[in-house]
Amino acid sequence: MVALVLEQGYDAVTVEALVERAGVTRAAFAAYFGTRERLLNAVVDEFAETVAVAFEDAEIDIEGGRLRVLLEQARRSHDVLAIIVRGEGDGEPLRRFAGRIAEVLAEDFDDELLQSGTAPRADRQLVIRMWAASLTAAVAWFIDADERVDPAKAAAEVNAIAELGWSWAAGREAGSSGSA
Repeated sequence: MVALVLEQGYDAVTVEALVERAGVTRAAFAAYFGTRERLLNAVVDEFAETVAVAFEDAEIDIEGGRLRVLLEQARRSHDVLAIIVRGEGDGEPLRRFAGRIAEVLAEDFDDELLQSGTAPRADRQLVIRMWAASLTAAVAWFIDADERVDPAKAAAEVNAIAELGWSWAAGREAGSSGSA
């Protein structure tokens, strides 16, 4: 599936091409997946689970934190993530991937609230979705970037932007306006 989507684009991939490339019968394909949409979602779900496990196991305090782990996974699984972040299919793979990452981030956010004894200043779901979207955008950038980009350095920059804001990233003085 991944190879065919990269070669032809998702819309051009047929079940016939999938079974031919995989060397299986149409009946076997139908029994396991049924449709190419289900196969693509299965590929994404399997990959997202691998990333989520690595993400959950990562030490938050390593240089670059969990984002570094995500970028290292992006380097190892470039092709699968390229399909996801391009929004292949009907965009469902991207939504599924971001949703799985959001589940892990929600746990982090809730832990932070408990440890600090504070309440969120913004809607919890908004914070988590924006956080997941920014990580997904960072992965998309990383996939398109020069192969020599260091995951730890890229993660540190993304984390600094998240912590210090867009004004900081644009080189403006702290406290200067620059809202979206």
